[in-house]
Amino acid sequence: MILGLVLSTLAIINYQNPNRSSHLDSLSLTEQILLQEIDHLRASVGELIWPGFSDQAIPVVLYNEAYVFLNGMNNPEAGWKTVPFDKPMGGAWTYINSTPPHFRQPITSSEQVPEAFTVKVGDVYAASMTTKEWTEIQLTQMIKSDLPPFLKPVFPYFLITNKLDSDWHISAIMHESFHAFQAKQAPERVYSAEASNTFERSYPWNDPDLREAWLNERLLLGRILKTTEDQTFRKLTKEWLVLRENRRNIFNTPKLTEYEREREWLEGLAKYAEIQSLMLASNSDIYEPLSAMKADGDFSYYKNGSKNHNREIKQLQSDLQFSDTIFYYTGWAQAEILDRLVPGWKSQAFEPGVYLDDMIRLALEPEPFVETLN
Repeated sequence: MILGLVLSTLAIINYQNPNRSSHLDSLSLTEQILLQEIDHLRASVGELIWPGFSDQAIPVVLYNEAYVFLNGMNNPEAGWKTVPFDKPMGGAWTYINSTPPHFRQPITSSEQVPEAFTVKVGDVYAASMTTKEWTEIQLTQMIKSDLPPFLKPVFPYFLITNKLDSDWHISAIMHESFHAFQAKQAPERVYSAEASNTFERSYPWNDPDLREAWLNERLLLGRILKTTEDQTFRKLTKEWLVLRENRRNIFNTPKLTEYEREREWLEGLAKYAEIQSLMLASNSDIYEPLSAMKADGDFSYYKNGSKNHNREIKQLQSDLQFSDTIFYYTGWAQAEILDRLVPGWKSQAFEPGVYLDDMIRLALEPEPFVETLN
């Protein structure tokens, strides 16, 4: 009886789930407010995330199943059509920028669909991401496609999609904005890191011994991030370096090691910017969201910044998946380790041939390298 009622309720909820974006040819008012909040957040705390990050004008490309939208450029190349920004009923907008452009292009082929990364609009690097609504719809569709037929109508999709709230969407665009920042500051390094991804196909993901070795390494990284006592922190970090070197000696070719380090530099630093943005925004002493965000019922005022950090550590230590995404987490972990070991490390992190684990190794050795970074 109770089970039948639960299943019926789930079926009704799922029936009401949208299967297409409600705003196909324009950005919703909520999305427009989010774009302003992202500009405000990066301008306010970007310098604390990375030197120079707050100073950059980084446009944002958002897309759904039918259109690509562009915000943050005054005069994009031909092919972009101006779309008026909506205004609140009876009110007027106050923008961070004096004239916030809003353009669109229709998607007429799969080649026109951007990726969640950074894309070039003319000569300018922009952050690229799906709209919040389309992200939720796509995730639901992806989960549904993997379920047996009898579960599809009654699976509680909302338990997963509810995690994609406005706070998450903002931090995800901050992640992609950092990629645009990387590309502007070090375009050759970004190109090299992206090119290294061809080795993903030859990486021995199916080797259970490699998976276990990686898990041990990730478990130790999580312990390091949770350690507050400095001597123990340094001791565990040295143990991690040995563990990593041993794993690579057994399982890696030089090309696979290069692949790991390139991906940790590219995706790990963007993951670091994503997580730091939530942590800093949750500190009411240094940040206050735009007042317009009060109208967003899916916004939590970043109050879960610390909880998200702990959740990400659990994900770092989890063995639920073994894929390229581990480099997002191990790169982020190394960035946080460097924050404690070498406060000035970011000044050299974009230099050619400088990798995160090398910086950690050198920081734990005698002083010359450390002195040049401080």
